[in-house]
Order: sequence, then C-alpha cells, then structure tokens
Amino acid sequence: MLLLALGAAQFIANGASFGLVQPLDPVLKISMRTLFWIVGAGEVGVALVCLFGRQATFKLGLVLWMTTDLVVYQGGFLSIPAHHSFSNYLDSLARAFALSPGAAYWLVQTVVVWLWLGSAACLLWHWLGQRGCLKCACFHCGGHISFPAKGIGWQIDCPHCGRKTMLRAPETRMANAKPSTASP
Repeated sequence: MLLLALGAAQFIANGASFGLVQPLDPVLKISMRTLFWIVGAGEVGVALVCLFGRQATFKLGLVLWMTTDLVVYQGGFLSIPAHHSFSNYLDSLARAFALSPGAAYWLVQTVVVWLWLGSAACLLWHWLGQRGCLKCACFHCGGHISFPAKGIGWQIDCPHCGRKTMLRAPETRMANAKPSTASP
C-alpha cells in the first residue's frame, strides 16, 4: 500500500505541476516530470503485483529490488559534486501536497527506507524459516508441499487441489530405484 500511495503521489504531483518548467535530473539527464512518471509507474506496478500476486518471496524480492534502485539512484545523485540536496528536485511533489521540499524529501526517504528494511528483513525471515522444512508431493495432484519436519504423518488439505493428503518424508533416490533384474 505504501508503494501504491507513493506512486499515486508522484502521478498527482505531475498533474499538479503541468505547465511548470521542471528541472533536469542530473543523474539520468531527463526532466523530473518524466522521472516521476517512470518511477511512479514502476511503484504502482510493483504494488499491484504485491496486492494480487501469490508468491511471497517474489513480491518481497520485487519491493527490495525497487527500493534498492531508488537508494542507488540517490547515491548517484549525491555523488555529483554540484548537487547537495535532493529535496530541491521534489518541489512539484511538495507543492501538490502543501509540504515544504524538505518535508517531502523526509517523507519519501522514510517510506523508501521502511520498505527496503522491511522487505530485506522479511526475505531473511522467510529464508531462515525455510531451512528446516521438508517437501513432498501431493498424492492426488503432485503439487509440491513444504512443511516443517515435525509434520511428518500429518494429514492436511493440499494447498493446490484441496484434497486430503498425508505429509511424508521425501523419498531418496535409492528408495525409488528399481531393483536390477540383470544377472552378473
């Protein structure tokens, strides 16, 4: 929702600043208006995938990727010696919401850092939680089910087909190998 709100704010700022001369972005050499359209569209796109997507790791990875891009962009901006403050480039965003450029900068930075830290922490949490998991296939549909090791023998509804299936230890290659019928 934060990404959706940030993207919508950039669209509103672009609409409110129509006809005003926009400064040129010193990093990408395009107008700030164009940059706001591109970044806003990316944020809205990632937000929609997060709202309607299914895979948590993919959604978290997208948020981490988007916010990392924004942090790297600002690092590039700050590396240019003539530019010291990005808040001056957020004037259209600040005007659209009756904020000072400094407050707009602080708000955008807070949202980006919050999303970056949150997505990185959630991905790490998910990865650590998956380390002790086993996987087996559903008896009915063959869909892969991930479960904690203590769940062996439990009967659950398959998350793919909804039918009852038993959680079992993963088979090893040797257990599945057919005995050889050829004589030596």
